[in-house]
Amino acid sequence: MGSTSRPGQPAGGRFDELRAAARTASVPAWVASVLLAAEALVLLALGVLQVLRGFGSDIDDVGRAESGGVLAILGAVGVAVLASGVLRRGPSYRSPTLVVQILCLPVAWGLVQAGDYGYGIPLFVVPLVIVVALLAAGGFGPSAGDARSSATHAGQDEGGDAGRGDGRQVPRGPRRR
Repeated sequence: MGSTSRPGQPAGGRFDELRAAARTASVPAWVASVLLAAEALVLLALGVLQVLRGFGSDIDDVGRAESGGVLAILGAVGVAVLASGVLRRGPSYRSPTLVVQILCLPVAWGLVQAGDYGYGIPLFVVPLVIVVALLAAGGFGPSAGDARSSATHAGQDEGGDAGRGDGRQVPRGPRRR
């Protein structure tokens, strides 16, 4: 049987990357990632519960219950992907994470107004903690890997020297004839 990992990468590939990212992540990034993973698990459990509840006899609209459960499960997968991206400090995971957390706030407000404090208060607190943790982790600035890659893309090598990318230097300044 063949391995599904990339060539030159051990069979544990993605999980090894996540373990390494967890060891090197800052505390705020780690906190945000753990809370996102907890959100994903809760959303998965609620989705499975909704799907199972759809098989019951006390449901008026089975299709609506089943589709709601499937959407919750898909949302859980999406939030889990965001959790791993935040842990690895991937720049493309910052905006979607913030959008998901901001979308939780009106839902939490509605739950609190309806008197469901047990659901509403945690749905307020957890997204706010995640947003603050992302801000504290430098969630809006480039990560160290981003800074190196942008310097390389700007025509500089990793040491900050101007170059052609093949190690040879390019003279700076105006050309003289």
